[in-house]
Amino acid sequence: MLMIDQLRDGKVKAFAKHCYEASSVDELRAASEGPADQAQMEHWDLSKGQWEEAVAAALADHEADE
Repeated sequence: MLMIDQLRDGKVKAFAKHCYEASSVDELRAASEGPADQAQMEHWDLSKGQWEEAVAAALADHEADE
C-alpha cells in the first residue's frame, strides 16, 4: 500500500485503507469516474477532495498489485 502509506491526513488514510480492503479494482475505477459518494463523505467526515484522494490512492495501490 505504497500510495496509501504516503497519505498524511489520518482520516483520508483510514478511508483509503477501507476502500482498498473492501473494494475491487473495478469498483474503485467506477467510483473514481463518478461523483463522490455523499454518504461515505458524511460517514467518514471527508471533503470531496479528501474522498477523491483516498479513492485514487486505493485504486493506485490495487493497480500496482495487479
